[in-house]
Amino acid sequence: MQLRSNVRSRTDSASSQPQKEGERDWDLLWEEALASKDPLRLFDVLANRLADFGFDQVAYVNFQHSADLLEGKSTDGPDGAANARRTVNYGEDWIEFYGREGYFEDDVLFDLALTNQRPIEWDQVQTSIDLTKRQQEIFDAGFDAGHRFGVTIPFHGPVGRVATLSISTSGSQSDIPRDPVQVFALSAQFHAMFDALAGSKELVPPPPRLSAREYECLSWAAQGKSNRDIAQIIGISDPTVQFHMGNVMKKLKVSSRVSAVFEASRMGLLR
Repeated sequence: MQLRSNVRSRTDSASSQPQKEGERDWDLLWEEALASKDPLRLFDVLANRLADFGFDQVAYVNFQHSADLLEGKSTDGPDGAANARRTVNYGEDWIEFYGREGYFEDDVLFDLALTNQRPIEWDQVQTSIDLTKRQQEIFDAGFDAGHRFGVTIPFHGPVGRVATLSISTSGSQSDIPRDPVQVFALSAQFHAMFDALAGSKELVPPPPRLSAREYECLSWAAQGKSNRDIAQIIGISDPTVQFHMGNVMKKLKVSSRVSAVFEASRMGLLR
């Protein structure tokens, strides 16, 4: 899947501080959700925000409670099942069918999430991996149920702890952005905040130190801006932007802009 771009280019150099249309409203919703100390409310904000990007189906699975739901098992505690279900906004019919068929045990996306640090695009999996008949059956059933184009984003913690955020559209590929950088940054920010609200004891290594200019370039990149856009906005040359972004990628130990934004968001560098 090659995600389509719905991010407008901004060449206005009047402001050097990144700002997005509607940013204040969404920032307020995030802040209110954090203040409520309710991780499920935070998930609702995420699901609504991702819908703006065309991803109307969202499943956050922490392999503790939500995974049990998808596997067709009961969850611990009187509110466990309800809480797990609220971090999966898929249709009830698909959730029940998925659990009844035992798809969780054979879903290649979860297997890949255990060993991959980067977002996993579903259509690339189907074209680049020799899937078993059962694994392909799961993709086909999901497509028929309306999960047509999607991405699974893995999050890795200590002692093998893994969470995933799977997002998909029930519409066409043209409904979702080609440039996924904002979506991935938003997803990583959500995971960090959800973990904090849920009381996770996950230990996160300190992020690398970025210079003011490196952070500025990275912040604009997180909004989907190209090197040329960034150069015009902050008044420097294209090669200088490339130099700063190159330093950012080296410090974050990644090889692409998308991965840099994803890692920076996961580490809490982008807020």
